Amino acid sequence: MKNETKTGLEKELRDILETDGSLSNEQVSRVETIETELENIETEERTEYAKKIATDRLGKRSFSIDGRNVSTNAFTDAQVRAYADWALKGDMRAAGDHLEGTDANGGYLVPLDLQNELVKKLNGVAGIRQAVDARQYGFDVEIATVEARPSIVNFTGEGVAYTAAGVTFGQTRSYSHKSTMESYISEELAQDSRPAIIQEILEAHTEAHALFWDGQYAVDGAGSSNGPEKIFNSTQTGLNVTESASVDIIQLDDLVKAYYEGLPAQYRGGNFSWVMHPTVEYALRSDTDGNERFQLMPQALSSYQGLPNGNILGMPVVISTNAPTYAEAQATAAVPAVMLMERSSYRIFDRLPMTTQRDEFSKGSEGKVVFRSKLRSDGRWLSPYKSVGIKLKQS
Repeated sequence: MKNETKTGLEKELRDILETDGSLSNEQVSRVETIETELENIETEERTEYAKKIATDRLGKRSFSIDGRNVSTNAFTDAQVRAYADWALKGDMRAAGDHLEGTDANGGYLVPLDLQNELVKKLNGVAGIRQAVDARQYGFDVEIATVEARPSIVNFTGEGVAYTAAGVTFGQTRSYSHKSTMESYISEELAQDSRPAIIQEILEAHTEAHALFWDGQYAVDGAGSSNGPEKIFNSTQTGLNVTESASVDIIQLDDLVKAYYEGLPAQYRGGNFSWVMHPTVEYALRSDTDGNERFQLMPQALSSYQGLPNGNILGMPVVISTNAPTYAEAQATAAVPAVMLMERSSYRIFDRLPMTTQRDEFSKGSEGKVVFRSKLRSDGRWLSPYKSVGIKLKQS
C-alpha cells in the first residue's frame, strides 16, 4: 500500500513539473505537499528497515568474534540481547549486516543509535541552523519558487476586460557540497575505551562540520554550484533591507523599525528569529536610554538567566560566531549587522546521513586507528522577501 502511494505521488509530481508554462499557485502548493509526503514515506521506510535489521540481529542465537562462533543456546533471551547490544556497540566487526565495504578497507558503520544522536547534535550546535528550515534529503532537489510576486493595482468594472497580473516562477536547486574530517587514535585507546571514545571523536567531528557549514550559510558561501547562498548579504535579491538611524551604531530602535517598517505586514505571522554575532548582541544588550537604564532591562536582570540567548520583541535571539562581527558590519553596508530571519525563507539541504568510517588498516603499521567523516550540505534562499537585513549607516 505504501509503495503504491509513493508511486502515485511521484507520478503526480512528474505530471505537474512537466506542465508547459508557469505553475499556478495551487500547483506550487501541491508540489510542496507532495515533497513533504514523500519525505515522510522515505523516513518511515528507513525506520522500518533499521528495525528489521536490529530485530534480525537480536534474534540470532550465535555471534562471530575473532573468527570463533560463540553459541548462545544456553543463554536466556535477556542475556542474548545484552550480548547483541555489546556486539553492536562495542566491536563493530561483530555487526555483520551493518558492515560497509570489506575488512581490508575498514568501513565499519557507526551504531544506529549513535548515528541518530550525531544528527541531533548537528542541529543542536548554536548558529544558523536554529533560525532556518533545516531538512534532510537522500537526493538533490529542485523547488519551484516565485521570482516576481504579482500585485493588483485596480479593480475591474462590469463588462470591462480584466487586467492580467503575471507571476514569474523559477526553480531553486540544491547541490551536494562536501566537508570531510579525519582523526587518528592509538589502537590501545580504541580497544580500551570504546564505545565512549568513538562517541567523543564523532561528536567532535559533528560539531566541526556544523561550525564549518554555519560559516558557509552565514557569510562564506559562493552560491550556485560553488557553495551555499550566504544569508548576511544586503544585496540579496528580494531581501528587505533597513538601515540604522545612527552611523556605525546598532540600537534597539533599529530592530523595532526593521520589524514594523522593513517587514511587509502580511508576513508578520511567521516564525522569526534575530540572528547576529556575539559582538553585535553585546552592543544591543548594553544599549541604554536617556536615564542610563538598559533598553532590554528585563533581560539584564536575573529573569534573563533562564534563557540561553533571550528574546527581543518576543522573538528568540540566535547567536552565530560566524555572522559578521560588529566591526565588520561597521566597515561595509554589504553585510547586515542583524538578520530578522523568517524560518521558511532560507532552507538547509542536508544529504542524509552524515557518513562515518572506522579504519583499522590504512594506518595499522603505525599502530593507529583512523576515524573519517563527511557531510554533504547546501543552503538556499527560497523566499527572502519574508526576512529583513539591518545594515549600519555608513555616513
